[in-house]
Amino acid sequence: MPTAKVDDINMYYEVHGEGEPLLLIMGLGSDLTSWIFQIQEFSKKYRVIVFDNRGVGRSDAPDTPYSTELMADDTAGLLDTLGIKRAHILGLSMGGFIAQELALKYPQRVKSLILATTAARPYSWATHVLGTTLRLNQEGVNRETLITLRLSWLFTNKFFDNPELVRTVIDTLLANPYPQPVHAYARQFAAATEHDTRDRIGKITVPTLVLIGKEDILLPVKMSEELAAGIPNAELVVLEGGGHGFLVETAGKFNQAVLDFLEKVEKG
Repeated sequence: MPTAKVDDINMYYEVHGEGEPLLLIMGLGSDLTSWIFQIQEFSKKYRVIVFDNRGVGRSDAPDTPYSTELMADDTAGLLDTLGIKRAHILGLSMGGFIAQELALKYPQRVKSLILATTAARPYSWATHVLGTTLRLNQEGVNRETLITLRLSWLFTNKFFDNPELVRTVIDTLLANPYPQPVHAYARQFAAATEHDTRDRIGKITVPTLVLIGKEDILLPVKMSEELAAGIPNAELVVLEGGGHGFLVETAGKFNQAVLDFLEKVEKG
């Protein structure tokens, strides 16, 4: 099991494929298995690095304060361990918060930036919903109920037209042998709610794609519009038919948008 000693934690990671490095940063409460529809596709052309953030999956989960800047330090430390000087960076949701901090603190490490279903600041509705989920978790509500609730803001109405698919997703998440500890979800949640880069993202100079599903209710399109407007020359792409979990529900569109952007970057 590959792990890297980064800061005060052991971080679990995987590397797939060969080529230019493309590092994927996952969001709140999710581990690297959530990239299931991206790893195979992206690794056909790129050296894809996926990992578990502190507090989730097979990485350590200390019960100490987290921040998106700290998790960006973790990410830079992983690049150091792997001997990667510069990489394309894709961050999703809270992973997008981390990616922003990485680009701001370690600009020399970032070749291009893809910020998917994310924002420059917390969104009050998302904070309310995720905070309620945290309280239910702390009160001992069973995992299946929490997962079922989570799907309601991850996916669009169309997803629920297929009960068999809904059941498959729930069962897959339940089967994860590395459930996130409650204290670690709380620490990640606190880090996400404290994130605010509005007064700094204007310093990001690398090619940047801001990618969002049109039907995202957790971090709606207006949040991506604000983010893209704050980053010089950022490109905003809004995908039809996708919600916050559009990397799963509309994986083909998501993957193609990422690959098209990376191709443009590679061509200069």
